[in-house]
Amino acid sequence: LQYLETLRLCTAGSVDDGKSTFVGRLLHDTKSVLADQLSAVERTSREKGLDQLDLSLLVDGLRAEREQGITIDVAYRYFSTPKRTFILADTPGHVQYTRNTVTGVSTSQVVVLLVDARTGIVEQTRRHLRAAELLGVRTVVLAVNKIDLVDFDSNTFDAIAQDFRHLAAAFDQVHVVPISALYGDNVVEPSAHMPWYTGP
Repeated sequence: LQYLETLRLCTAGSVDDGKSTFVGRLLHDTKSVLADQLSAVERTSREKGLDQLDLSLLVDGLRAEREQGITIDVAYRYFSTPKRTFILADTPGHVQYTRNTVTGVSTSQVVVLLVDARTGIVEQTRRHLRAAELLGVRTVVLAVNKIDLVDFDSNTFDAIAQDFRHLAAAFDQVHVVPISALYGDNVVEPSAHMPWYTGP
């Protein structure tokens, strides 16, 4: 197979929107995780008393971040699919680290903004979208995460999607995707829980 050019993308969003879990899921489901990394995540997840893997541990590798439970710096991840290679900048969500997010956005062709389906678009979403626009990014994806926590409700998704498309009118390409990073719905594989969603 002939590879397409490498795609540079970054994640952005508010605290607790699930960016680290999303990136961990992306790495896990594209089989971009080494066996020893996966073993460590399995062990730590068990120690935390979790029923499933805490995939955010694949991303929040710095001890300070693990202890605080937040991402404070831009972390670059490399992965590939049969058709393309990717360089992903995972950026922090805290307002005080917005300049780090700008750094990640500045080298990206695509920005993936995450929002929590329960809260929708917030001020930090608008801030990151504006940064992407100012830095010349032409393609933006809104990942409406934690859709499982609103029972995969299409009306909730549609309302968020409509608001976002209005905000992102200046971009050439705008995609809005309902996902559950925790369970893998619409991250790498299509979801069986949302037959109403037919987009990319």
